[in-house]
Formats: sequence, C-alpha cells, structure tokens
Amino acid sequence: MSSSASPQYSMEYLRQEKDLPKEVQVLVRMMVLEVLLKDGMKLASGSLVKPLGHGLWEFRIGRNLKSVLKSVDVTISAALVYRSVLVRVFFSFEEDGIFLLGCYNKLKDGGGRAQNLAINKARALLLTIRREK
Repeated sequence: MSSSASPQYSMEYLRQEKDLPKEVQVLVRMMVLEVLLKDGMKLASGSLVKPLGHGLWEFRIGRNLKSVLKSVDVTISAALVYRSVLVRVFFSFEEDGIFLLGCYNKLKDGGGRAQNLAINKARALLLTIRREK
C-alpha cells in the first residue's frame, strides 16, 4: 500500500464520524490520513492497531495522542493535543488500500456492550462488502 493511496469510506463510517464533536472529527480524519494511511500494516506490531478477526482491524486513537503525533511530525493546536479523545476506527486492509467501516466514540459511549455492537456492525458490513466483490 503506498502512502499516496486514499482510504475508502463506507457510508456508515461517514455517518458515525459526523456524530463526533467537530474538533474530534478533524483529529480523527488527520490521524487516519497521516498515521493509519501512511504506516498501515507497520502499525500492527504496536498498540495503535489491533486485529479483531476475520480481516477487521481497530485503529486506536486516544491516550497516546501526543506521542503519536510527534512521531509522525504532525503538529496541531495545543487545545486538541490535550483534549480527551478515545475513538476507535474500524477498518480493513484491502488490495487497493484501507477501507474505513465505522468509528466509535469510546469516551462518550464507554466499552462493553455498546462497543461490541459497533464492532459487530463493522464486521457485518465488511462481510457484506466482501460478498459483493
């Protein structure tokens, strides 16, 4: 996957991203483009990306935000760096790049059942998309 590739966005991802606070939307989009898209599979050996099984992955945006941004030489306003953010982006690695399936505001909605529902929704969408190929 090249760093010039663009991610593909499902309608569900775009809807869920739109539900995030505006400044968090900007931050999530920047993290997807500047970190996930550029480093892709290399992130799988660290704590930012976690496999959820059957080709579904989770990009973890949150507590280590400042160090991640510094490592990729990205600067943002201090207000955003110190804002509490805990978002999960569900995606898959595809031949032509990254496909964004959903996102989840863990800070607002917590873990547990709500997060499992979001993961299951992303997994079902991925299966549907792959059946249609």
